[in-house]
Amino acid sequence: MSWKTYTVKEPTELTVSKYVKERFSLSSRDIQMMFRKKRVKVNSRVAHSQRSLKKGDVLTLELPQDKDYGVDVEKGPITVLYEDAHTLVVDKAPFMLVHPAGQTKSGTLSNYVAGYYAKKGVVHKVRPVHRLDRDTSGCILFGKTKEAQQYYTDELQAGRIDRIYTGLVEGCINEDGVVDEPIGIDPVFDNRRVIDEFGQPAQTEYTVLGHEGEHTLLKFKLLTGRTHQIRVHMEHIGHPIVGDAMYGARNKPYTRQCLHASELTFVPYGKDEPITVNCEVGDDFGHEK
Repeated sequence: MSWKTYTVKEPTELTVSKYVKERFSLSSRDIQMMFRKKRVKVNSRVAHSQRSLKKGDVLTLELPQDKDYGVDVEKGPITVLYEDAHTLVVDKAPFMLVHPAGQTKSGTLSNYVAGYYAKKGVVHKVRPVHRLDRDTSGCILFGKTKEAQQYYTDELQAGRIDRIYTGLVEGCINEDGVVDEPIGIDPVFDNRRVIDEFGQPAQTEYTVLGHEGEHTLLKFKLLTGRTHQIRVHMEHIGHPIVGDAMYGARNKPYTRQCLHASELTFVPYGKDEPITVNCEVGDDFGHEK
């Protein structure tokens, strides 16, 4: 392990232990170990866990290393779109879960990411920052370290990670627009979402890219990140995603919902300038690239 240095940039009245625990998403066990082994310093001096911090204090600490992947390691296809010491962005294929859930313990993207790390001879707990529906393909962001994951989670909640999707919808749309309708859980089927005046605010921008027969190809920008947001919003305005069996209909030749996470723009952890990661739409949309 190597020592890392951080400056407290915001006013705070937290103790060192509480600040480190919250800032780096560490467990109480990790925190106890770090202080017991004198792996936390403030202004170059070994710190007591109950010492109060203030803005401008310089923290030097040795963060615990991951000891396992958190999921079963499996060999599988991985398309890396961007990678550095703290960050991994990969292309998720359709018909795949991002992370093990329920009865599905293997064959997920996270299992394959663990296999990718293992092949490189490194150990990182697999930490997806966000999720995509099983049938949706495209960009998925992973934080390799606890601090990177926390940073990206905060960036996502603050709206500083731009997510662009490409989707094919039923019917003809000729003008760009915004759907601004709150979304809540379906009272009958808890795996579905519905427009609900008491739900969470949700805004989806869409831009017309072209027309393909009776369908319209759209670019979507998420201004919020609700479950099934694009799918629910497009169904609400009468233009469900092509192939969406839950909110529309699935008819040949489409074998899945035609929705793809095509672009992520974010400032990588530890860096100052934003980057944009692109991911081409697969040919199973039934249109030419």
